[in-house]
Amino acid sequence: MKTSKKYGLLQLMILTFIMTFSPSELFAQENKENQLTDFLLVVQNSDNNKIAMECKEGCAWETLSYNLSDNSKPQAIDEYGMTDLDKVNPQEDADLSNFLFTVERKGNKLFFKGVEGTAWTELSFSISPQEEQAINQMGMTE
Repeated sequence: MKTSKKYGLLQLMILTFIMTFSPSELFAQENKENQLTDFLLVVQNSDNNKIAMECKEGCAWETLSYNLSDNSKPQAIDEYGMTDLDKVNPQEDADLSNFLFTVERKGNKLFFKGVEGTAWTELSFSISPQEEQAINQMGMTE
């Protein structure tokens, strides 16, 4: 009986120690990467390797337009516009969504990789010139 009490007390002490000195992220219900905030973008594939995006919700920018050839490296996009994956924006604005993804083109197909603030990790679709496709934190939408 005494051994059982000592063993139970030891377990309780170890558990208390672990919870006290462990990073709080271990016990958080949501990890920052999994926190979704609403955003809505309309992507348009134009002629001459041009990609145009219009942000309808959750961005500091309204429109982005840039060349994205088949051989170019992926372009990172966040709530502030075009960015680099290595660049961490220390600002957080309560009026904006917190998202980060990359977009890459191969032929008439666009490939997106969600880095932060998206439920999707990868998203791809074919899009003809002048055609539009809406995407949000959950994926393709109308």
